[in-house]
Amino acid sequence: MATIGLIAGGGRFPLLFAESARRAGHRVVAVAHRNETDPALAERVDALTWVKLGQVGHLVEALKAGGATQSVMLGAITKRRFFADAMLDATGLRVLARVAIRSDDNLLRALARFLEEEGVPITDPTPFLADRLAPDGVLGRHRPSDEELADARYGLELARGIGKLDLGQTVVVKDRVALAVEALEGTDACIRRGGELAKSGGFVVAKAVKPGQDRRFDLPAVGPDTVEAIRAAGGRVLAVEAGATLVMDLERMIQAADKAKIVVLGVTP
Repeated sequence: MATIGLIAGGGRFPLLFAESARRAGHRVVAVAHRNETDPALAERVDALTWVKLGQVGHLVEALKAGGATQSVMLGAITKRRFFADAMLDATGLRVLARVAIRSDDNLLRALARFLEEEGVPITDPTPFLADRLAPDGVLGRHRPSDEELADARYGLELARGIGKLDLGQTVVVKDRVALAVEALEGTDACIRRGGELAKSGGFVVAKAVKPGQDRRFDLPAVGPDTVEAIRAAGGRVLAVEAGATLVMDLERMIQAADKAKIVVLGVTP
């Protein structure tokens, strides 16, 4: 079995990946980001090194020292943190200098090219996470109305549209009107902003894969926290792209959605 390098951001997915990969017999050597990655990851991997955002040289050294022959990148990095406390080392500066337009995808692809040159190429993590992709159809007890289903399909179309511009993956919609579009602030803040505009509640949150998305990184993800953000903001439906959206703790997410009377829906494009 292989030794896999895990470049870990925040949230649950690095932990879930580590559990799945080790259950399949692989070694997992992780690099975690300070102030982002869950410290519980240490209990689920064979080796763990902490870095600050931008310490690319330290990251590569840790992967090589652990014997990784391939790597995956999972978990969120708060975009605001790049402007707050990133610590670019000499290697990080060289990688950044390769990028003219510093969008999410361009930065990630530059890092991926560099890691491939260093012998630890980033690979698609979904073969390890196939059982965690959203299925098609209604996932809980509550079903959408015809109006909500129309909003869900429209929202997913819009989400794919903003994905072409490399902005985000999430849109908040009500009555076929886009209330909020995800950008720098992230999914939960986008949901809150949509809720502030939809005073009567009942809106739809749609999340989709960017067209041409490189599946090695930045796949859309939802979980119990997403449902809680929708509940708190007064939303009614969470619609995700089936077969492509990663779901954290599906059972817990559905239980929370059922309790809050929120519809969770997987939609095939």
